[in-house]
Amino acid sequence: MSNIGNLPDRLFLCGFMGTGKSTIGAALARRLECPFADLDTIIEEETGQSIPEIFEHQGEEKFRTLEKKCLLQTVRTFKGVLALGGGALHNQHVVDHLKVNGLLIFVETSFSVILNRILKHEDRPLLLDKDGTMKEKSILEKELKELYEQRLPYYRQAEITIETGTGAGIEATTEKLVKKIRNHVAYH
Repeated sequence: MSNIGNLPDRLFLCGFMGTGKSTIGAALARRLECPFADLDTIIEEETGQSIPEIFEHQGEEKFRTLEKKCLLQTVRTFKGVLALGGGALHNQHVVDHLKVNGLLIFVETSFSVILNRILKHEDRPLLLDKDGTMKEKSILEKELKELYEQRLPYYRQAEITIETGTGAGIEATTEKLVKKIRNHVAYH
């Protein structure tokens, strides 16, 4: 998979929406010469629906059930870099399962950068009210901040943290992450 000895078969990238998990994950997979997958894409292929459609027609609870099912299936068969959805780490069981089956990496970004990125993507289900209209920025900021704080304890259990949104480019961030991975596997 790469020239890093003792590299686990699976590298899981977790973090809040808008942190760049998919972008960093794809770059990391290229750098390590291994497959890349995005859990949201797997869910969409499995269901034949987009994530917003699943949220709209079936609700968040049903989506989380589908997400967990797809994640557990993928962990059994996939080897490479897997970008998780922002809410994939919604309980301790999932965190523990991933850490047993690979290396968990937290893609961390400041909340202000996340908020600015998210506001540019009106198709994200959590940005819309029940009528499908974009929520007011102040309401959205409050709700997202609460959700971020709620998920942070799960993200922080990752073995490695890489910061994005600092102005460093994708390649520089990827190289920094590769060094962190190399150091981690060398000493664990």
